[in-house]
Amino acid sequence: MNYLNKIYIALVIILLAFVGRKLWQEKGTELFYYFLSDKKQKEMLVKTEKFEWLANVGADLTAPMEVVHGDFTDSKGESQWIPSGEYLGNNRWEDGGGIYVVGNEKRRIPERMSITWFSYAEDKFYTGDFELPQKKIYDLFKKDYGTYKNDNGTESENKYSTFLLGIAPKGLVTLWISGCAVIEIGTYQAHETQMNWNDFHKGDKSVLLEVYRKQMPLFVQEEIKQNKISNEYYKNRLKRYHYTIVVNNPDFKIYDYSLHFINHENYYIYNNGLDFLTDTTNTKALVSEMVLYIKDRFHHQLEVRINIGLLDGKIPYQNLEPLEARQYNNQLMNRFQTFYEHNIDVQLYIKFDDKIVKSNIKKPVYCGKVCLKSPTNEMEIPNSFVEVFDAE
Repeated sequence: MNYLNKIYIALVIILLAFVGRKLWQEKGTELFYYFLSDKKQKEMLVKTEKFEWLANVGADLTAPMEVVHGDFTDSKGESQWIPSGEYLGNNRWEDGGGIYVVGNEKRRIPERMSITWFSYAEDKFYTGDFELPQKKIYDLFKKDYGTYKNDNGTESENKYSTFLLGIAPKGLVTLWISGCAVIEIGTYQAHETQMNWNDFHKGDKSVLLEVYRKQMPLFVQEEIKQNKISNEYYKNRLKRYHYTIVVNNPDFKIYDYSLHFINHENYYIYNNGLDFLTDTTNTKALVSEMVLYIKDRFHHQLEVRINIGLLDGKIPYQNLEPLEARQYNNQLMNRFQTFYEHNIDVQLYIKFDDKIVKSNIKKPVYCGKVCLKSPTNEMEIPNSFVEVFDAE
């Protein structure tokens, strides 16, 4: 073998070693997967399988915040940036302030979340680093929820697509995943931290705080003056209870539903199944709006729109002012909590009138009420209403 051949072979070996090293760095864990048992393969998939998802973060206009920095970190130490550097105070706590597309299209499920932010109402920085229930999130992303039809007739997959963070006063931060539904993953408690203001924001701190606080609702400005900023309202919205959702007419069979809860969760039958309504093992947040799809005894399909209560004649989705929204939620939470504390086997009971009159868009007809019911008590929720349509 001549000298040039030896050099050629050496270069090939070096090149293969370099390519192999890069491949192992990028795909080594995934390649190793094929040598594992079925159980170990499933455990590794939780840490390695990739999905399409983005990150979003929000705060309520009654408690504006700004993220300093934050990341979701996966099992390989790679991170997805949590949007930062934007004033979060123009939306609701759970709505988010905008999605930023950064990095790869597909990402692993994160196992940790870290975030640092500034609270304008409190004049404080908070920070926290939290372990996430990676397996629970993976299972939710992995599950098959079927498909839906687009306007052009094509089908798309029902799936989760966004990690949504909601920041509240006193260091409270809630994580949901959203897409084909909205599910709360967990609520975490950050702690106060110290930062140099000039490293966070340019300009005079006192001037900026004054400007932003003047934009806050008057009741929040008063809370700031009295040092009464609290997160109890948000904690109460996140409370969960054991209760069932039932109707009073045994001839009415529910075959589909859409539920909106005051903790921002949205549930559908393809996410949780029909048994969710009568499940007493798992807890539910308080539902505020429902659409139930029902077949009557003649197999007619009915769409039943239900609002659990009103506030001065307004229904929740009619753009309540911040104070009105808080009053509405507090009203609902207080009624439920009081009944729940003094009763067992609580039902959210849809009580249809004896005679059902179907509504139309121009002339709605209300055909029932919502009650809280137990084996020994029944209490009608004032201003609740039940509206019946022909299902399309």
